[in-house]
Amino acid sequence: MMRFDQGIRVTCGDPDGLVQLLAEWDAGQATSDLMGYIGTRLLADRDEPGCYLILAEFAEVDGDLTPAEEAERNNQRDETERWAQKLRAMVDGEPVWTHYDELYRTGITGNLRTG
Repeated sequence: MMRFDQGIRVTCGDPDGLVQLLAEWDAGQATSDLMGYIGTRLLADRDEPGCYLILAEFAEVDGDLTPAEEAERNNQRDETERWAQKLRAMVDGEPVWTHYDELYRTGITGNLRTG
């Protein structure tokens, strides 16, 4: 199954605040319409302290829309715009938005440490 990731690169002095903002988003998604959103990762840049990459992952839900179209539909929601405003208020400068089509994924089975 092909997936799509929307990347959001930010500079922020409050990584715990980013985690909280993402956790609030996930909690809200559990009670909303299914929009192809399947999860988020927050990555800290080891070479640039204070820089973070948020990866929001989308998948095909019903076959009518591609994962990228699911993400675009999600971007049009009022809830998403409110979340983006909160994000902008807590980061330094404007977030950099990037978009990725998944071409390959390694399968993981068993325990993440032992495989």
